[in-house]
Amino acid sequence: MISHIAIKSLACLMQKIANTTVVLHFKEKHPDTFLFIANRLSLNKFSGLPLTIFSIAIVSNLFLLFDFTEETINSKEFIAIDSFIAEWFFNIRSESLARGFYFISKLCDIPAVSFIGTSLCIYFLIIKKFHFAVGILTSLLGSGLSVYLGKNIFEIDRPHQYAYYQEIYFSFPSGHATISVAFYGLLFYLFIRNSSSFRTWSVLLILASAFWILIGISRLYLCVHYFSDVIAGYILGFLWLLLSISIIEWKDYKLQNTHSDVSN
Repeated sequence: MISHIAIKSLACLMQKIANTTVVLHFKEKHPDTFLFIANRLSLNKFSGLPLTIFSIAIVSNLFLLFDFTEETINSKEFIAIDSFIAEWFFNIRSESLARGFYFISKLCDIPAVSFIGTSLCIYFLIIKKFHFAVGILTSLLGSGLSVYLGKNIFEIDRPHQYAYYQEIYFSFPSGHATISVAFYGLLFYLFIRNSSSFRTWSVLLILASAFWILIGISRLYLCVHYFSDVIAGYILGFLWLLLSISIIEWKDYKLQNTHSDVSN
């Protein structure tokens, strides 16, 4: 497993760094500070390096999202771009292609995602891969909550004048774009995490990227979202994808170590 090997390599590297003269000298001079830093970088507990990575990912993505949102709301240029793209897709729309994109976008609707997510959680619970189920629930519930809060905080209307069909709720951020990255991105990751083939990784990464782009374009082609809605959705989705993967890999690392200790 590539991810597990990477974690082990990281642990060995951190151990070597901790035994260097500079670090040992710092530990002797500032024991309390060293202990705090060491706890933040520990791989043996969730409050260590996993939580540190989570915090960095969350803070950086939230800053990016809100900075992007502020720029979007206050920028006449971005508003003009949003309007231009919506009008352009409206003008080139064909009924047959619109129906195809409508079907594709349904893959990220709540009924489809709930059914797939619930089925996978039940499967992982049956085979006792509980942390996989936790990862899936994190991606679904976390991204869903973020989208709900974002829509209610910013209250941005959709491009109703161009829409292929009418959505009654607010536009920003795009829930479909968020789910495509957070949930389906995690499913793609679960497919490739046990593969050591670079070719397999490459092919599935290309397929995942193509799927994300296709979902985004479907929302733009149907004119139920602005371009900025889709970009914000991708940013939020990536945040929850990182978080979900980190939970799964940290727990898997702990389980591997536990089994190794028992066998020894």
